[in-house]
Amino acid sequence: MGCGAVRILAPAKINLGLAVLGRRDDGYHEILTIFQAVSLCDRLTVRRAREGVRVRCPALPDLGADNLAHRAAALFLERTGGSGGVEIEIEKRIPAGGGLGGGSSDAAATLLGCCRLFAVRPERHELHEWAARLGSDVPFFLEGGAAVGSGRGETIEAIEPWAGRAAALIHIPPEGLSTAAVYGRFRNGGLTPRGRAFTILKARWREGDLRRLGAALFNDLEPAAFGLFPRLAEVKDALLGAGAAGALLCGSGSSVVGLFGGPAAAGAAGRALSGRFPGRFVRAHFVAGRKRWGVVKR
Repeated sequence: MGCGAVRILAPAKINLGLAVLGRRDDGYHEILTIFQAVSLCDRLTVRRAREGVRVRCPALPDLGADNLAHRAAALFLERTGGSGGVEIEIEKRIPAGGGLGGGSSDAAATLLGCCRLFAVRPERHELHEWAARLGSDVPFFLEGGAAVGSGRGETIEAIEPWAGRAAALIHIPPEGLSTAAVYGRFRNGGLTPRGRAFTILKARWREGDLRRLGAALFNDLEPAAFGLFPRLAEVKDALLGAGAAGALLCGSGSSVVGLFGGPAAAGAAGRALSGRFPGRFVRAHFVAGRKRWGVVKR
């Protein structure tokens, strides 16, 4: 039977390490990354409608049918033959163009919300196939927590949660960055072997020592993004100067994240740095996978 409406959280993600291994035959880049879901969230309400798909978002009034949440609902109806339509309302807190995966998370939340709404239980591999069709990061957000992403980011392997104490301080500038523009500027000449750097990063993750993890963080897209937006390099340096164990660009930017030993340290750094850079600093904590974190509510 399903239900009349579902409320669901769509968490942001940060990338703790991003290795770009080269361009694929399909035009995408082969990557290795560690995804971590964080407590900065969009909030979605998914309801039944008479027909079609409609998405409402007061923060982004010009959303069209190319919006990922719209596409996710349309794909769900197409694949399941669901009768009627879907209406989605998004309370937007994750900025667009920040490298935090807000659109992808909204798409995954829409798929999960529609499954609950229509009482449909696709096989896990099938749901992940739908997600991968929508975007490279969408499969991760079906699971949440921490995971290694490979391929173009769509191949997900869950890993153990971070064992130590950590809090994220995310700087969100008013301007976004185009993923295509950053990758278009990316050059891999001179990079150290990224597979080894990623192996070291995973080992540091398992140890649970924040200082050692911070020293292992890297993002191969930083030179390209910082070339397009030099202030981001200043933000990274400021986070390190404020006591972050490590700092790096989120995905392809434009957000930059610093890791601190706890929420008090992250909050103090945010207060000290606010006003020095346009935009805002947001404190967030790591969140567990969806099965352990109750994100779907009737």
